[in-house]
Amino acid sequence: MRLTALGAAATLHLPTTDAPVRFGSPEQAGFQHGQRRTADSLVATLGTRAGMLVMHDEELEATLARIRRYLATRPETSAGEFALPMVTCALRVRRL
Repeated sequence: MRLTALGAAATLHLPTTDAPVRFGSPEQAGFQHGQRRTADSLVATLGTRAGMLVMHDEELEATLARIRRYLATRPETSAGEFALPMVTCALRVRRL
């Protein structure tokens, strides 16, 4: 994917000072790809996320069970492997 003009979310990472300009205009690109997953592997990965790790055991198990039930109702995720869509974003700024 081509580098494009800077998006609004990327500007959050840039300094906002009156210092002399030493870098050109930022550019960003997004690269779409996917990961092969099963409902079980996705639930296992979600269980390692920070928000899940701080839950009490009972709340964590209930949350993961709800996710597992939801995935079982979706034709995209209920029949074995599926492609989990992903986007990797890159931000580039060139030194002047």
